[in-house]
Amino acid sequence: MQNIEELRDKIFLLLGKHLIRFQTVEMRLKSLLKLNRTIISKNDSSPLIIEPSVKNQTLGGLTTKALNSIFVSGTEEEKKIIDETIKTLRIDMNVSFNLCEHRHQELNFQLQEFVADRNFLAHQFQEKFNLSKLDECQQAINYLLELEKKHKPFLDQFEQYCVSAQKGVDTQISYLKSNLFKTHFIFPAEEIYKEIQVLIDDNNKNKGWISLTTIGVSISKKFPDANKKIKTEYGFKNLNDLILNSGLFLLKIEPTSKGEKILIQLNHGETTFEIIEN
Repeated sequence: MQNIEELRDKIFLLLGKHLIRFQTVEMRLKSLLKLNRTIISKNDSSPLIIEPSVKNQTLGGLTTKALNSIFVSGTEEEKKIIDETIKTLRIDMNVSFNLCEHRHQELNFQLQEFVADRNFLAHQFQEKFNLSKLDECQQAINYLLELEKKHKPFLDQFEQYCVSAQKGVDTQISYLKSNLFKTHFIFPAEEIYKEIQVLIDDNNKNKGWISLTTIGVSISKKFPDANKKIKTEYGFKNLNDLILNSGLFLLKIEPTSKGEKILIQLNHGETTFEIIEN
């Protein structure tokens, strides 16, 4: 049979593990909330980063914020974009999980219980259990073990949310560093793109669809170094490769008497590829 000192040691060990779990959730909630930030950059100054204030927030306050901004129920309304001055780049970052109403209520309950249990351990545990008595030490151990079982489903799910958020952020960072982002963000301001736009707008045949070959010939004549520029600055093999694989253009394959041809239009967020059958 264990003596009271051994039981107390076990109690303090279990309390320490619970404390680490509470602190871990608190730190991760802060990290998740701070992912929702705005970055404003001007040519002549360092970027201004605006993010939620979480420094002095309690675990309870953090859970409330998280339920309102990260773990949302239903479709989140699109936030109004604030106009910035000319020559200012603004990037709004938002991380959220769109939960069904049932799952949102369940998570709300789990978080509130988690906070309540944390407050109990911090402020009432020693009042509840007299650790100078052997039987109450055992009761305290049983309580802490049951609490661990109670929190496990929530902690496992919360871990998955954090992993998903990190993967999402890593994916976005990779995209921001990629040639594809550079193409989407910068290429539409290039003279080459503007010329393609003019050729498409001036084409009255076939409802605005124009042959990729026609585009290639016209651009090569007006911009002899177009393919070299595209390869050097945007990472695509040539103009055709950019048009076919960047997503900036709608593509359509149309059968002809000699086989088939590729037609293109500017892409305004629609499906990028279509096959026209006889």
